[in-house]
Amino acid sequence: MAAHSMASRVGETLSAKNKLISNTGALFALQLANYILPFLIIPFLTRMLGVSLYGVVAFGLAMVQIACIITDFGFNLSATRQIASHQTNREFVRKIIGAVHLCKLFLLVPVGALFFFFLYFQDQKYGEYASFFWLLLIPIVGQTFQPIWFFQGMEKMGFITLFVVLARSSYVLLAILFVSTPDDYLWVAIANGVAQVLGAVVAIGFMVRLGYSPLLPEWGFTKAIFTESIEFFWSRAAVATYTAGGAFFLGLISTPVAVAHYSAAEQLYKGAQALFQPISQALYPYMTRTKNIPLFFKIMKCAVAISLLGLSFGLLFGDWLLMLFFGQGFSESYSVLVIFMIAFCVTTPSVLMGYPFLGAMGDTRSANLSVMFAGVLQIVLLVFIWFFGWVEASPVAVSVLLVEIFVLGYRGVKVKMLINRIKNV
Repeated sequence: MAAHSMASRVGETLSAKNKLISNTGALFALQLANYILPFLIIPFLTRMLGVSLYGVVAFGLAMVQIACIITDFGFNLSATRQIASHQTNREFVRKIIGAVHLCKLFLLVPVGALFFFFLYFQDQKYGEYASFFWLLLIPIVGQTFQPIWFFQGMEKMGFITLFVVLARSSYVLLAILFVSTPDDYLWVAIANGVAQVLGAVVAIGFMVRLGYSPLLPEWGFTKAIFTESIEFFWSRAAVATYTAGGAFFLGLISTPVAVAHYSAAEQLYKGAQALFQPISQALYPYMTRTKNIPLFFKIMKCAVAISLLGLSFGLLFGDWLLMLFFGQGFSESYSVLVIFMIAFCVTTPSVLMGYPFLGAMGDTRSANLSVMFAGVLQIVLLVFIWFFGWVEASPVAVSVLLVEIFVLGYRGVKVKMLINRIKNV
């Protein structure tokens, strides 16, 4: 019996590792579609629209990112964890799906209000682009109702890859077909909106076919799901201050040209980060179930080594890549790119220490507090930059680097404390 039990446990461990590898591969393909397909259109847009108008578009897309953090409200973390812990309870999962979608529907109301107030107070600066910003509500609605959190929690990452590839391909195709002059810039918002709505429809279709149509839960259950996600929301909102926040800050107080230069370097930085996002997303439910600490640290060491190679590549070929992808007008983005590539080496271990480790091991508070404190620090640094008139791309990038160093240090201390507690048990 003992031998049979041991063989069973070994089989379960191997099965879990195989599932982790399979999900990581699917999520890697997802990131290629989620980032690289839209990234392919950016060189086209910079050449069709020019530096200044592309800066307006980049500012608008940063607004979309911030709006989607509001409508997501941390459910990509809280709902993922709940579903991962109750995978075998179909009715409970369906109630979670219904509660999350109901919450998201109500969260669209403040987003619409924020767009209204933005256009009212920024009328002099962005008034001529008002139609573009209103059209951005379409991709916000589409992205809001894509149930990525459901497929992550069920560890069925291949489904996410399928609908994201379809949506992103549609965006690229529509943009290429309909944007041929600067006057066609509205089609960027329309193409993005059609792609996101298509992704939502296909994703919900997959979810229903798997037998998980939403159940309308009682008010108390919905309130509990919403309340549980508040801490995750504040952490995601804090992260937004030093991700989308940089382009948004420059868009408010500087020029579209500064936004364009910042955004160009940031796109390459985010592209590098996207390579490791599948590992983080697959590790979170895996570590929640298995607590396999030795495997986690092996993965993190490999990721850090690869990030150092990425830094070397960026230093050597960054200027050439900027000119290749974005055109002659973006050579000034190289200094910003260097700062971001240093930040890339910092964020790689930091992200893995967050929810994939601290969150999965039960210390979500430390993972959340690290980015909340970082968000406050970022706001202080941006106020400092504004006060001294350093409203250019490089100082904002430096503020992001300083904040990421803080997050790494905070999480590193908490990880060490948690491991020491485990050893002493």
